[in-house]
Amino acid sequence: MNSFRVDKPFETRPPRLKDLVSDHIMGDVWVRDTPFGPITDSLKIAEHFEMEHKHLLRAIEKCIDELGTETKFGLCSNFIENKYLAGPEKRKRSYRKVDITEFGLMLLLLYINSPKARKISAEILYRFFILKTYLSGLSENQVGALKGYYRKRMEE
Repeated sequence: MNSFRVDKPFETRPPRLKDLVSDHIMGDVWVRDTPFGPITDSLKIAEHFEMEHKHLLRAIEKCIDELGTETKFGLCSNFIENKYLAGPEKRKRSYRKVDITEFGLMLLLLYINSPKARKISAEILYRFFILKTYLSGLSENQVGALKGYYRKRMEE
């Protein structure tokens, strides 16, 4: 049975990256929206993939180690070190967590070894393929109109 589906028709609204990783693909993982886009954190992602937080932190470290030399990925702005407090009352300790942008999450999916992460990666690739197919069928004027539409929406 094919579980891939497109909920919002691309004829009415081509998706942004956030739409490609929307709620029905990733669930409610976005912690807050920033001027630079939505942010999640390593605690929320570990919970979503039903894995221990320390294992997710290890995957983040591996991603940074392997891709950190590529300046085009901007890992320092896509994986932001942070802290959280946990433990019994009056004995709370500060622990490490990492805030993650949309693009950081896409890179991190390459390093999370779980069936759920692979299905999400496949879904995202599938949606990019559908978007590419959709855009290739448009004329230059139609693509320009779409760009203008989204530029205008961003300014509002």
